[in-house]
Amino acid sequence: MESYATLDKLTASPTSTSDIKKIEQDCYAAMNDDFNTPILLSHLFECARIINSVNDKKESLTQADIDLLKKLYHNFIVDVLGLKRVAESGKSAEALENVMQLVLDIRKKAKENKDFATSDLIRDQLSKSGIQVKDGKEGSTWSIN
Repeated sequence: MESYATLDKLTASPTSTSDIKKIEQDCYAAMNDDFNTPILLSHLFECARIINSVNDKKESLTQADIDLLKKLYHNFIVDVLGLKRVAESGKSAEALENVMQLVLDIRKKAKENKDFATSDLIRDQLSKSGIQVKDGKEGSTWSIN
């Protein structure tokens, strides 16, 4: 489900390093094979791997392939499997996002000032609270475990 949300953040490239149309065919073939859900899930996990690799700039997808992945995810995850994306809405979700951005900004300043003890303390305390901080080239992100 996290890769489903990540789809909206991907940047398109002129070329794709993965054959999304083949994965689409494989998903439909799994459904035509007596509703073979385990095989369908394996293909969807491959989609998640591709999405994460594109997000990490290790692979690339065209806009058409990103759109096809969105369609695949909706068709198979929502329509076939009946899973729903948890929409974080409301004031509490917005407040949490704002607080976490503030904490990540403070942690970034600590790292810039070479105050690694404070930076590590923030990361470790968040981890104890069930919040994972991931550092990347374009900054830090967080997720709830």
